[in-house]
Amino acid sequence: MRNLEIKNNDCHAALAMTKSVQSGRSMIEMLGVLAIIGVLSVGGIAGYSKAMMKYRINKTIEQITLIAGNIHTFFANQRSYADLNSNDKMTIIKKAKLVPDEMLTLDSDGNITAMTNPFGGNVDLTGFAHSNENQVDQGKGYFCIYYDEVPEEACIDLMSQDWSATGAKYICAYAPNPNCMSTPDIAVAQTICSNRTREYLFLSFDGTETFEHTFY
Repeated sequence: MRNLEIKNNDCHAALAMTKSVQSGRSMIEMLGVLAIIGVLSVGGIAGYSKAMMKYRINKTIEQITLIAGNIHTFFANQRSYADLNSNDKMTIIKKAKLVPDEMLTLDSDGNITAMTNPFGGNVDLTGFAHSNENQVDQGKGYFCIYYDEVPEEACIDLMSQDWSATGAKYICAYAPNPNCMSTPDIAVAQTICSNRTREYLFLSFDGTETFEHTFY
């Protein structure tokens, strides 16, 4: 009878040890699975962030191209772009539909209170008459499109684009003063964008004016 009790105790001990080993193995396996999930999650988040950045860059290119085309069309028969620098600028932008509706924030009266870009920053338009507007051969002046809060990666990509089809003469960023490019160059874009002191870009269209900026 005592021998049977001893054997039973041995069995219980062996069973307990087996359960302990299995429990330990299960815990290790669970930790391994969690580690794999963590790696996949980080990779997924990184992939999502990269995809969103690419989407916002492409959306910005689409918006600027559309806005520039709308401005050229609307002002085709006018002497200058100066109305884009007047007190009625927002009214003109809305009535002429110069900017896509998705970018506009309106108040209760339907007036534009803000124009927002895909990065969450502000958008602005300015226009100027030529310094000697009577000289028709010198054109009607120039206009600029400003995008604020553009991150460095997007800055490099956008400054490396060929904007000539939109009529843009220059694309500029502050590093620390306005630095402008007339032709795409990724190395120069990286230098300018990595040294910016303000997170906005602007494109200058048309005109023959010379700016007090650094050009590349």
